[in-house]
Amino acid sequence: MNATMTQVPLTSGAARNRAQQPLAATGTMMRFVAHRNRILLITWPVVIVGLFAYVSVYYHGMLNTQQALDDFATISNTASIKALTGLAAEPATLGGAVWTKIWMTSALLLAFAVVFLVTRTGRADEEAGRTELLRSRVLGLHASSVAAWAVIAGMCVVTGLGVALAAMSSGLDPMGSGVMGSLVLGASITGVGLVALGVAAVTGQIATTPRAANATASAVVGTMYVLRMIGDLGSGTLTWASPVGWGQEMQPWGANRWWPLLLSLVLTVVLLSAALALEAHRDVGAGLLVPRSGSDSAPRRYASPLGLALHLQRNVIIGWMVTAALAALMFGSVAPSMTELADDAAGSFAQVLGGTGVEALLSMLVTMTSLIVTVFSIQTTVTMRQDEASGIIEAQLAGAVSRTQWAWQRLLIPIVGSAVLLVMSGALLGVGYASAGGGTDLMGDLVLAALSYWPAVMLLTGVAVFLFGWLPHVTIGGAWGILAAMWILVVSGDALNLPSAVLDVVPFTATPHQPWEPMSWPPVLALALVALGLFWGGVSRFARRDIQTD
Repeated sequence: MNATMTQVPLTSGAARNRAQQPLAATGTMMRFVAHRNRILLITWPVVIVGLFAYVSVYYHGMLNTQQALDDFATISNTASIKALTGLAAEPATLGGAVWTKIWMTSALLLAFAVVFLVTRTGRADEEAGRTELLRSRVLGLHASSVAAWAVIAGMCVVTGLGVALAAMSSGLDPMGSGVMGSLVLGASITGVGLVALGVAAVTGQIATTPRAANATASAVVGTMYVLRMIGDLGSGTLTWASPVGWGQEMQPWGANRWWPLLLSLVLTVVLLSAALALEAHRDVGAGLLVPRSGSDSAPRRYASPLGLALHLQRNVIIGWMVTAALAALMFGSVAPSMTELADDAAGSFAQVLGGTGVEALLSMLVTMTSLIVTVFSIQTTVTMRQDEASGIIEAQLAGAVSRTQWAWQRLLIPIVGSAVLLVMSGALLGVGYASAGGGTDLMGDLVLAALSYWPAVMLLTGVAVFLFGWLPHVTIGGAWGILAAMWILVVSGDALNLPSAVLDVVPFTATPHQPWEPMSWPPVLALALVALGLFWGGVSRFARRDIQTD
């Protein structure tokens, strides 16, 4: 136990209180959790509801004829779109079109926001010693967890209500049908968020560190998405094995089912009950998955920052290699059939796709693979801040390694790794396209197209490095927030209707969309120079500032 904790001994009265009243002071803790996380609790609902409202208004003006809606429905019923977004119950309606465009993004944004909030208010507080300090007095055994879960569940409900109100005000409900579809829509998003709450609550009890808790919960949410994807591409059976699929199958503006929400609520209650049972049978700060003891000796390469980081992050690196490879192969294999349907649709849908023809489609898919690589790059970069916050970095810097050397060696993983992943993704996208009968003529172009996004990936990574140097306490949240904004701009950029002056400075839209557009070096070189400046600024500042732990 650290020195801070020994200053507040656990009295026998406090111990009896915790045993007899496990929820003592829950109301006080709810107010504390809400106050401490007020910015995040407000920001996420505003972002999700605002994004949904904007897309609704924009599509209301763009898809203003039944022919345009029919064209949209034709494109939506393709393998790649169903895999990415699912298929709306009534895709040839305005509500169905908006659902196809933004429902999956909204639901997953809420799910991942919930995961990180649960870990922040749970496992992270235990690691920092706050939970033990609070429990040493009048706080009940489960009060901190229950308070955090209640506040975060409230955020899920508010987000769902906000989306429902946005749908109502945008006129997405068909004439004479009432507002049932909008209410089902909001409830479906809330249901996905509540299941993510239950998942994160359990992983917070199982894992020993916040990093492991976040990674495990995020992997479970990702698995639910993949199960839904496989189910939608197949017979639909696996869709029902996924809580994300349950939200999708509520079918707003179609069947308007409420009973899948009951499945989400039951699963959430089961998971939260399991988390409470686990919490009652473990020590504060401990997890059920005890880290393996290391061997008595280690290879010499572990003595370097790069070697140690490669060892610790090997599972992350392998996982993202597999993810990028599967995504590229899947995107490439469905491109030919999707292109044929897009060519048959009326010209009004070109606004949604961004262009027509195989080159336009492949350019969009290359952009999507580059975003996947960016997630890898950001994740491996923010581990620098995680090591600093936990104090691990001090032991590494106690030797002959300078701060500058330590930082640049660590940054070799996202710098080199992202380049390798981009080349691999471009090549496998071409392989998938060729295997589906698309030919091999574009394979080389797709590799170069993917690699041309490396400066854009490095620019976003550079932002994380710059934050690490100058604003270490906001590094992780800031980096992921900027990446989320970039995903929104790329996935829903057509609906945002931003002026070209803004799009020209956004990394993933400033990069030439090859092979649809010809290569243009000035924007790529400009992105590379800005990225280099961000890297240099962040590393040089880190070399001069104090080490800041949580």
